[in-house]
Amino acid sequence: MQAFLTYIPALHPNAMLAFGMLLLLGVTGGLIANRIHLMPTITAFMLLGLLTGPHGMGLITAEMMQDAHIIIDIALGLILYKLGNMLHPEAMLRSKRIMLTSVMESLLTFVAVTLTVKLIGSNWTVAALIGAIAISSSPAVLVHVAEEMHAKGAVTTLAKSLVAMNNLFSFVIFSAVLPFAMAPETSGISAAILVPAYRLFGAAAVGIFAAWCAVRIARIFREEDEHYRFVVVIGAVMVILGTCTMLGMSALFAPLVLGIATRWFETSKHNLSRVGFGEGGDLFFIALFVLAGAKIDISALLMAGIAPVLLVAVRSIAKTAGVFVASQFTTVDTRQAAAASLLIIPMAGMAIGLAATLNTLLPAIGAQVSALVFGMVAIFETIGPFAATRAFVMSGEAGQDKPAEAEQGENNPG
Repeated sequence: MQAFLTYIPALHPNAMLAFGMLLLLGVTGGLIANRIHLMPTITAFMLLGLLTGPHGMGLITAEMMQDAHIIIDIALGLILYKLGNMLHPEAMLRSKRIMLTSVMESLLTFVAVTLTVKLIGSNWTVAALIGAIAISSSPAVLVHVAEEMHAKGAVTTLAKSLVAMNNLFSFVIFSAVLPFAMAPETSGISAAILVPAYRLFGAAAVGIFAAWCAVRIARIFREEDEHYRFVVVIGAVMVILGTCTMLGMSALFAPLVLGIATRWFETSKHNLSRVGFGEGGDLFFIALFVLAGAKIDISALLMAGIAPVLLVAVRSIAKTAGVFVASQFTTVDTRQAAAASLLIIPMAGMAIGLAATLNTLLPAIGAQVSALVFGMVAIFETIGPFAATRAFVMSGEAGQDKPAEAEQGENNPG
C-alpha cells in the first residue's frame, strides 16, 4: 500500500485540465443564458469564469490560467486575423466613410482620455500611453455577438472595419509614445526608439511574410483540397505568434497585419480571407471569455476607485461623438451611427496586451497603467456584450445572416 501511495504523483494543474474546465464551464454558462434569455452568452461565460476563478471559488486556479494562455493567444490571433481580412489596403484608403470615421473617433478618444488621465494626476507620458491604449476596441465581443445573432449588413461591416482600424491606430500611437517613456529608463535615446520600432516593424514583417507564404500554399490547391484552407490559416497564425514571442516582437500586431496582407496578396481563387471558424471556433471563444471572467478581481476594481469609471464614460462619449461627427460627412445615418458606436465601445484583448508589454519593458510605469486599464477592461467587458446585442437589434441586422438550413426550415415548415 505504501508503494502504491508513493506512486501517485503530486497534484498539479495542467493545460489539458484547464482547457477542459474552461470549455465545460463556458458551455454551462451559455446554456443557462440561452434558457433564461436575460443576458448574452458572453456575459454568462465571463460570469462563470468569475465565480469559479481564483477570486471566486478557486476551481480555476492562477496556475491553470497560466497554462491555458496559449489557447487565449491563438483565439486572439485568429480574431485579429479575421478583422484584418476586413481591410484591403487599397479599398480602405478609398473608403471615405471608414477612414474619416476611424480617424475622427480614434483622435477624439486619444485626446479625451489623455487629458482626463492627466487631470486625475498622472504625468503626460503615462496619460498618453493610456490614451493610446484606449483607442483599441475588442474584436472578440463584436465577432462573437455578430455570429451568435447572425448579424450581417452595412453597420456590421462598418463596425468590424472600425475595430480593426482602432487596434491598428492604437498600436502605432502606443509605439510612437513608448520611446518617451523608455528614454529616462535606458542608457540612450537610440535604445528607446529602436525597441518600439523593432516590435512594430518586426511584427509587420513577420505578418507580411507569413501571409505571402500562406497565399503561395493556397495557389497549389485543387478543388478537392479546399478543406485545407482552415489548416493553413491556423498554421500561419500559430507560426507568427510563436515567431514574435521568440524574437520579442508584438504578438498582437502581427495577426492583424497577417489578415490585411492575406487580403492584399490573394485573388478570388484563394479565399483564405473567407475561411470561417465554424463550430470549432467556439472552442476558442468560450475559453477566451471564461478566462477573461476569471481574471476579474472585484476587490482590485473597487480599490481603483472612481477613476476607471470616469475613463469608461469619457472614452464612450469620445467614440460616440467621433462616429456621429463623421456621419455628417458620410452616408451613415443617425441609427447606423448609434449602432456602430455601441459596437466599438468594448475594450479588451489589445488593451491587456499593450499593458502587459509595458509591465515587461517598464514595470514602474506598467503598474500605473495596468491599474487603470484593467479596471476599464473589466467594466467594458461587462457592459460590452449587452451594448453589442442592443446595437444589432437597433440596426435591424440581427438575423440577416442565417445558415442555409435554417432558412430552408422557415420556408418549409412542417
